[in-house]
Amino acid sequence: YPKNFKDEELTPSVFSARRSTEHYHYRMVRCKGCGLVFSKSILSEEDLLDLYSKSSVTFGDVTEYLRRDYWRPLQEHLVNRKLSSALEIGCSSGFFLEELKEQGFKAVKGCEPSREAKSKASESIRDDIKTTFFKGKSTFPEDKFDLICSFQTLDHISDPGDFLKNCRQVLKPGGLVYFVTHNVDALPAKLMKDKSPIIDVEHIYLFNRKTLPKALESHGFKVLRVGSLQNSYPLRYWLRMFPLKSSLKKPILSALERVRLSEWSPAIRAGNIYAVAERV
Repeated sequence: YPKNFKDEELTPSVFSARRSTEHYHYRMVRCKGCGLVFSKSILSEEDLLDLYSKSSVTFGDVTEYLRRDYWRPLQEHLVNRKLSSALEIGCSSGFFLEELKEQGFKAVKGCEPSREAKSKASESIRDDIKTTFFKGKSTFPEDKFDLICSFQTLDHISDPGDFLKNCRQVLKPGGLVYFVTHNVDALPAKLMKDKSPIIDVEHIYLFNRKTLPKALESHGFKVLRVGSLQNSYPLRYWLRMFPLKSSLKKPILSALERVRLSEWSPAIRAGNIYAVAERV
């Protein structure tokens, strides 16, 4: 897909997660060898940090659904494992850190560049969140965590290979990583093509069910499971994210609210995949 914006149009709001505004993107290409989709241009690390640090939290009304959806695939891999410490990279307001604490993790840490996101975290975990990009052992001690989670963040990383090396540094031997990413080969992405929300300037690399485990295996991880994530957002959220003009969205949402369907939250495989892997 060709580039569709001017550089001066990039603002912090464009880098806010799950927004419903216009989707800008650089030229997006696909590797004919492995199928990895990626952006031919990348902003500098300094520019990215500046934009993400000023970005807003635009999905606070669906975090209760995200907590449940993200926890479900992980729990079966925690059976018979004594895990007590966890790190979430790109933790936003820390809602999943709260879930981990409720599920029995004693020590949780988060890494999140958005200052607004940290300000919205509950007082119980706010001090455990660092507002910066994750840089491995220069951010956290080596061999510190039993579990590392990252949700819809690996797509945003300018060097995923270096990112996975850094994850391995701070993960204990035998510890788990758990990633959720967009699936660039899912049916919604194929149907919507460059109108899909995942074709976006935020997303530098887009994975599928083959390239995600391949990346993990090539950086010292044994993949335990790759699967499709079920999302259970309310209908109002699906409508907000669907690429329709606002003049059409508003009357449809009003109609759903009148018949009390806007909060209905069916579990849908909407094009997200997850991988659970072990440090070997």
